[in-house]
Amino acid sequence: MGVARLLDLIWVSGTRVRRGVRGLATVGRFAARGDNFTFDPDGVYTYETIEVGHNVDLGHRPIIIAARSRIRIGDNVMFGPEVTIRGGNHRIDRVGVPMISVEKSASDGALDRGVAIGDDVWVGTRAVILHGVTIGRGAVVGAGAVVTRSVPPYAIVAGNPARVIRLRWPVETILAHEQQLYPPDRRLAAAELAALSDLAGSPARPVSSATAGS
Repeated sequence: MGVARLLDLIWVSGTRVRRGVRGLATVGRFAARGDNFTFDPDGVYTYETIEVGHNVDLGHRPIIIAARSRIRIGDNVMFGPEVTIRGGNHRIDRVGVPMISVEKSASDGALDRGVAIGDDVWVGTRAVILHGVTIGRGAVVGAGAVVTRSVPPYAIVAGNPARVIRLRWPVETILAHEQQLYPPDRRLAAAELAALSDLAGSPARPVSSATAGS
């Protein structure tokens, strides 16, 4: 075995050990976590403001931060590499003060509205999700999307800013899917299904809070 190959094996083994130790040391810092939770210990997290459900994989090196709000991630969620979730914002309205020097007060809650991601969501590589956004159950966020407004259940969104491309299935299939996965009290309400029916018949358009699910 060549010296370069040996050094590479030593480096890889050491990296795995370091990552494993770091993961064990930090996993307990999350505000809540379910079973079968996978996260990259080399990601960036404000652990104490992040709640994660069951069967969740946060992908490779995400940035998930919210200093004064909550980021809630449901069950059966998967991220691609390098997803960014930002649960807050900065003030840009102060005259005579550099933005970096502006401190938030207790009345600035509207600047830190958190993020909620429903069950069975897939967030693609390097997508960015900004504060105040709810990602509805079953949605897909395309790679590189910048999500500034809430996403309806079972919608596929892409672009900057993110727009609804289509639903994953016709509404009848979504209903059948819900019936197989969720008890009656957790299925989409009639009003939510009606909103999806309207969305299914419309061309691609910006996602708005009026059509947001969950």
